[in-house]
Amino acid sequence: MKIKTDIEFISFSDGICDIYSIDEEGNITYKFRGLGFANRVLGFKRYFTAAANQVKTDRVIRIPNVYGIDNHDIVEIRGNGKYDIELIQNIFDSNPQCIDLTLRQLEVIR
Repeated sequence: MKIKTDIEFISFSDGICDIYSIDEEGNITYKFRGLGFANRVLGFKRYFTAAANQVKTDRVIRIPNVYGIDNHDIVEIRGNGKYDIELIQNIFDSNPQCIDLTLRQLEVIR
């Protein structure tokens, strides 16, 4: 018999972000605007695994399960800055189902 894990309920209430891509000519194509997110802990394992693969990791956020997001899309967190998506992980044991985005900071808004 398989032991069921507890289901985590997520509210995505830590902030608002926009996700978009930029083509070779610099044109911006918005994929999602005003998407809520929840901050996640950037743990030692994730940080040092990324460092071993020569990937800089600055932040992890959890967003609702949406389609069409790709690695190296840009996430702009309102009032915080712009980030590049380094890793996308689907989370199946939460309600609603979510995606964890591992981010590398591109610029800071002051």
